[in-house]
Amino acid sequence: MKRTGGLKEENQERLSESSEMYLQIIWRLTEKGGEVSVTDIAKALCHTLSTVSERVVRLTEAGFLHHEWRERVSMTPRGRRRACRTIRKRRLLETFLYRMAGYGIHELHEEACRLEHIISDRLADALDRMLDFPQRDPHGHSIPGRDGAIREDALEPLSGAIEDRTVCIVRLRSADPEVLEYAARIGLLPGRSFTVAEKAPLQGPLTLVDGDRRIAISYEIASIVDIHAGQSVCPDEIARGRQSCMPSIRQVAGP
Repeated sequence: MKRTGGLKEENQERLSESSEMYLQIIWRLTEKGGEVSVTDIAKALCHTLSTVSERVVRLTEAGFLHHEWRERVSMTPRGRRRACRTIRKRRLLETFLYRMAGYGIHELHEEACRLEHIISDRLADALDRMLDFPQRDPHGHSIPGRDGAIREDALEPLSGAIEDRTVCIVRLRSADPEVLEYAARIGLLPGRSFTVAEKAPLQGPLTLVDGDRRIAISYEIASIVDIHAGQSVCPDEIARGRQSCMPSIRQVAGP
């Protein structure tokens, strides 16, 4: 399904790669709460407070952030649009690498991170069309529209599901390659449905059933897997994403 958007590209000065990374991090930190402290930004980036404070001032003067001395940081509409432009490129790149280039789900982050600062909006639009306007990347994260709009779904962690409930996996909230590789190996991927057969007490393991398969996962793994709240059947776009996201070198190389 094609996303709405189509705003003309803003006449914005070209930002450095580091500035784009700052905006991405601040976007993620403020996605739920709206504001974040300079200290939290410094921790997320592993930078010193003085370095982060200086960059925040520069991004505020450029109109991307709201920030007063000793106050918390929030994003302006312009800043959110700019952050979403880069995030859109990354998630489209990850989808391309997974569907078309045979990359594993655990191999996407580093490659896409290098490319997201290089490709143009025109190329991102071309990828979007070529991939048939995907709604989510292979990890299950929503892909922003060209206008910066991003869908929000009611999700909850798999660790909170009760026994005998059938769940649809929507998103994996981890960038750890080992965790993602493990999830792929046991089939714990967006678009899959499982029934919670057993749930051990005191944050013990969960046993999931998929037909004749039974898999046991730790509470920690279940905590980074998001499912649809109150929904047992995967929505069409997630089910289609699962079918189309199976990587195949044959699709690229030919017979």
